[in-house]
Amino acid sequence: MLAKLDFYIDELVKIQEELINKLENVVVGLSKLTDAELIRIGEQIDFFDEMNTLGYSTLISRVSNVYDDEIANVFAELSRRQLGQVSSVSIVALEQMKSFDMDYLTDNVKQYATQLKNTMLRSLIARESIDEILSTMKVDFGPGQFITTNRFKFLVNDAFARFDHVVKAKVYEEFPETKFIYTGPNDGNTRDVCKHILQKFRKPLTKKEIDELKIPIQKDKSQFRGFVDRGGYNCRHDWIKVS
Repeated sequence: MLAKLDFYIDELVKIQEELINKLENVVVGLSKLTDAELIRIGEQIDFFDEMNTLGYSTLISRVSNVYDDEIANVFAELSRRQLGQVSSVSIVALEQMKSFDMDYLTDNVKQYATQLKNTMLRSLIARESIDEILSTMKVDFGPGQFITTNRFKFLVNDAFARFDHVVKAKVYEEFPETKFIYTGPNDGNTRDVCKHILQKFRKPLTKKEIDELKIPIQKDKSQFRGFVDRGGYNCRHDWIKVS
């Protein structure tokens, strides 16, 4: 589950790198302008548009396709009779939830592009040296920064995992008798609450039973957060439908 969107950050790193590399010629050219000219030109600069040219629009489309595939996978588990019982309102709601996540990713990239432009222009107006400006761009806005940190990678994957479970919850609310079983690793990185569920709740449970589980806070302070959130942020476990 968590690896399905790893490509997003990997490809975004490449786009970041290409963008930063292009800035050398841009900064050299802009450094020759007056402050008034810089302000006027700055209004026309759009690094987000440049990132789309470098491949971001294609990348976010790939992410959207992964979300669509996840919705399709859940629906593929339903029988023909069940498919006919899923309301059109539920389907619209799932599309809207997907849209929320796409907007979240895109808005972060837009904010990155804006901050990059503003930092560059401030440095130019302050008449910092070209070397100083380029160094700041690479260190503060290069690969591994802002939209490509490990933390953001976790957030992206966590959001997708939550989306998957929201889809299941929404689709199967029409079929409350459906049962699920908790699956995933049980290793040194596994939270105590997930270990507890894996060991104590081996029989299939309905979503209602899952959400009503009474599990105390564990020694590592982890706690169960229900069908959708499971063991909490970046949980590596899934509730899988039992055939």
